[in-house]
Amino acid sequence: MIHLGEYNTLEILRESEQGLYLADEEGNEVLLPNRYVPESFKIWDKMDVFVYLDNEERLVAVTDKPYIKKGDFALLRCNAVTEHGAFLDWGMLKELFCPFREQAFKMKKGGWYFVYCFLDEKSNRLVASSKT
Repeated sequence: MIHLGEYNTLEILRESEQGLYLADEEGNEVLLPNRYVPESFKIWDKMDVFVYLDNEERLVAVTDKPYIKKGDFALLRCNAVTEHGAFLDWGMLKELFCPFREQAFKMKKGGWYFVYCFLDEKSNRLVASSKT
């Protein structure tokens, strides 16, 4: 099973125009986009990758190392606040969302917040919480 919000060791299955397709032991596949493809690789090589949802809510594998993963705590900077919540810099292209309902107090752009990362069961997305 491919675990969202965690590091996964996956096998390279095939190459495509978009990047490499990686798979777990059960045959579940995920795309490693071209920007993360190593210079040299072989089909069936294993790779350690972080898996999360991209801006289009698709499961994607990356070689970037986030500042926080599912089940961890970290001090993160707030990059933006919208009518739905705050967006935190966690070292990935897509920012980590912290909905208002998960904020112990209202977050402000530029502020630093100690948060917990978890998988929201309703949306199946990684989110942050500053509540204890």
